[in-house]
Amino acid sequence: MHNLNVNGKAPEHNNDSIDPRKSPMLLINEITRLMGEKLREKDADNPITQKSERYLLLELAKRDGRTQLDLVKATHMKAPTISVALQKMEHAGFVMRRPDEYDLRATRVFLTEKGRALDDAIKRRICEEENIAMSNLNSQERETLVRILAKIKYNILLESENTEDIY
Repeated sequence: MHNLNVNGKAPEHNNDSIDPRKSPMLLINEITRLMGEKLREKDADNPITQKSERYLLLELAKRDGRTQLDLVKATHMKAPTISVALQKMEHAGFVMRRPDEYDLRATRVFLTEKGRALDDAIKRRICEEENIAMSNLNSQERETLVRILAKIKYNILLESENTEDIY
């Protein structure tokens, strides 16, 4: 069955639906998608292809030597996702796991030199794209945007009752 009216035109949309141009969250989602596409386009040789691996790289660069449980809490990803991503990253030489020196039941994850170099390269590319994306904003507008986005992030995490690592 076709999705056309009798006159061959597409049916009118329901006026109750959200206008993506006026919905901040849909706009944020679109910006995120566009930014991701730009970064992938310019970074075709990046060996880290999964979002989970990128998040882990960024979190370990912030604070190295975390346990997998710490990474689950910091990234808000599920433990099996973290485990699979870490296996891939370890195999590629970006991270290494070592037993905790005080608690041998715990394993800590560290970036290797190769992982640090990749993190630096990714951060440079992100910074370049961010500067382009925000080139028409003055410093006060940038600060306001960051404050508002941090509040939105806080509200989302508060709703899920997981407010750790909110900045």
